[in-house]
This record gives sequence, structure tokens and C-alpha cells, in this order.
Amino acid sequence: MIVKKVKISGSVEGTIATGSYSNLKPSFLWEEEIELTFKDKEHEDKYDKYIQERRRQLYDMSFSLLKQVEVQAQVEKIEAERSDLRFMVNPKNEKVSPSVTSVINYDSDFFCSAEDLRQYASEGNCTHAKVDHYIKTGEWKAAKDLETTWVDILILAKGSLALSPDSGDFPAFLKKYKIAHTRTAPRQFSKDDLFNGEFDFLGIPHWKGAEPVATVFDIKRTPEKVKNGLQLAAYCKLAGYKQGIIVPLNSKTEQGYSRPVVYNEKQLEGYYKIFLQKRKDFKKRYGI
Repeated sequence: MIVKKVKISGSVEGTIATGSYSNLKPSFLWEEEIELTFKDKEHEDKYDKYIQERRRQLYDMSFSLLKQVEVQAQVEKIEAERSDLRFMVNPKNEKVSPSVTSVINYDSDFFCSAEDLRQYASEGNCTHAKVDHYIKTGEWKAAKDLETTWVDILILAKGSLALSPDSGDFPAFLKKYKIAHTRTAPRQFSKDDLFNGEFDFLGIPHWKGAEPVATVFDIKRTPEKVKNGLQLAAYCKLAGYKQGIIVPLNSKTEQGYSRPVVYNEKQLEGYYKIFLQKRKDFKKRYGI
């Protein structure tokens, strides 16, 4: 009987030039010691394949950590440059992906400053939080009375655009445009196309001009046909739905809302093709 202690290791190191730090050089080492028992010399030779395979596995584990650091460094660099872009980690496969709105608006910095984009995002966050709370509780509260909005309220208060955290009247909209089975939904992730999105709410509309089918609803201050179409197309793909509706909430009208905009299945299919091209362009620009 032959007894041997064998130390197996797998390591990797690299240089990440596109991260948040100049030429970041992470390295990883997996190492383990195992005790092997052999009946004879011939039996010992058979363990060589096992040792080589285990060494490869340890290397793969190290390389996986290196890739995670690379992605995180890229995200940190992007967020430092563009605080309005958002990235999420899919808990199922731990892959990082940009939000739908980040994909759509990534090139908006050519037309609008990052500071202004962040203010628009904060205004949307406040409206989303208020609608989410209303659907769950039936109470239409001011943004300041919700725990999740204080950072966005602060951004709006200090911002130069004078945007309001309490624009529009969602309960009044629902009195005019009936929606059954309203509900919120957790953030969804696309495994194949690598993006994520969180809908404002889901439901079934009951008014002329909309199909009474399961629908993704998104609330906007000022509707933009193409951008809204791209966003709803991506959201509907995540939800598996064939209709999307924009709910315009604002203070420009006395009632606090405008007529909803409906996107049917054919329109959504066309917009999704455009969205996928923007997703490819996003990856070319940011590497994610």
C-alpha cells in the first residue's frame, strides 16, 4: 500500500487596462492538498489523469474569478463616467447586464448632460415608487412619505431642471382608464440578450383602443414614440406579453395625466429588432 500527499494548484493573473484603475493586475490561486492511497505502482499511474483534470478545474475557477473582476472594473469605470447607467447581477447565473433604459439612453450624453439625465432618472424613480406603493396598498402618497425615494428627492432638489418628485395623478388616470388585475413584478433578466428591466406595473386594460390582454405598463412624464417603443418592446419580451402601454403622468394637464399610448404586437416586434441593435452597440462601446 502506497500513501502520498499531493498538492494541486491552479492559478491565473492578468492585466485589465479598461477598468476603473489603470492597468489593474489581479491574480488568483486555488490550491488544495489531497491524500491518495495506491495499491501498487500501476494503480498510482491511473491517478495522474485525475490530478491533471483537477488542476484544470482549479485553473478554470481562477479564470472565472478574473473574468468577474474584469466585468466589475468595467462597471465601476462606466458608473464613474455615467451615473445614470445602471447594471444588475442576475442571481441565477451571476452575469452582469445593463438595464433596458441604460441600453436605450447610453448615447444620450451626446445631446444631454449626465447631470440632467440623472435628474430625469430620479424623477422617474419617484413616480415608479409612488405607483408601486399605490398598487400594493391603495394609498397615493407623496414621494417624501416613502422610504425609498429620499436620495432621488435630494437629487431633484439640488438639480438645475426644477423637476418635481410628485408629478401627475395616477388614481385619477385609473378612474378614466380602467385596468384590471394590476400588479407589480420583480426585475426580470434576459438570459440570451443580456439585459434586465423592472416594469412599472402589469395589468389588463379595459377601454376602447386597447386589447383586454395581459399588458406591460410604463409611466412617462413626456411620451417619446421611438424610445417608449424600444423600452416597451424589451419589457414585453421579458414578460412574454404582446401589448405595451405608456401612461403619461404629468402636471401639464389639469387632470394630471394624458391619453395612454398603446403599442401592439407588430409594433413591438419591429422596435425589439432596433433595441437588439442598440444592445450590440452598447456592448461595442462599453464591453458589457
